[in-house]
Amino acid sequence: MPPLSVDEWMDHFVSEVAPDNDPRDVPSASERKAVSDYLHGRISVEEAAFAYTRDTISENTSGDVWYLIYHIAQSLPETQDRLIELVRAISALPNESRTSGKAQSWGPATLAELHGDLRDHWDGQSDAIRVKPATARHREFVDLTIFIARLRSEGLLRTDYFSKAVMLFTLEREESVQVLDTYLLATAHYLEWAVHDVFTESHKECVNPGPLLKKAREDGEMSRWQFWKSRMAVLGDDGQMSQETRDAAKVSFARMVEVESVAAE
Repeated sequence: MPPLSVDEWMDHFVSEVAPDNDPRDVPSASERKAVSDYLHGRISVEEAAFAYTRDTISENTSGDVWYLIYHIAQSLPETQDRLIELVRAISALPNESRTSGKAQSWGPATLAELHGDLRDHWDGQSDAIRVKPATARHREFVDLTIFIARLRSEGLLRTDYFSKAVMLFTLEREESVQVLDTYLLATAHYLEWAVHDVFTESHKECVNPGPLLKKAREDGEMSRWQFWKSRMAVLGDDGQMSQETRDAAKVSFARMVEVESVAAE
């Protein structure tokens, strides 16, 4: 990573991107310095965790603690290894008070907060792709999904939403080829890290199935997993999709067959 890439990205983000969002979420100078120093190797992950959270919420704000971290993860995916370690270190912090004097639990409670924040952000990014296909945001959506899957594989994120949502959005809805190209690549990467979770979640009660699954069930009962697998196979041979997407679908189908056969042993 070039020495200034993180800092240059932060300067651009704070001046151009963050102002369009909730002003309470705009990362403070202390947050930016903590993450920059950590990613440049100037401080340890434990020092970064303390410095990042110390002044995250002031007396007048109640913003998203994780805002800066997941935006870096989606924009600079080469930082994800270190950011995952930072998330782990933050979640291990003892109960402390922020500068506002408000009590804050940094253990399991902050991971629940991370789940909610990421869910809202991921949903928003997903909707934006449907509105404006074929933009630079597509790559960021894929990298954001990879970050989420990796957090899940490290035990830092719950699965009850993402392991269903990535499959439902990609396989159970009618989408344009451009949107599917992005969704399917993101889903393929999610399966790379969390196919076992997806398999497990698919066998729970099927709440709010997508329109394509509903239509398939008109011809007879079909499990969600069976539908996902058959749909993935179809997309792998769809000539309208890019070659990269078709290849990703084929690899994903093979992963699904493998996890199913292992579960049957």
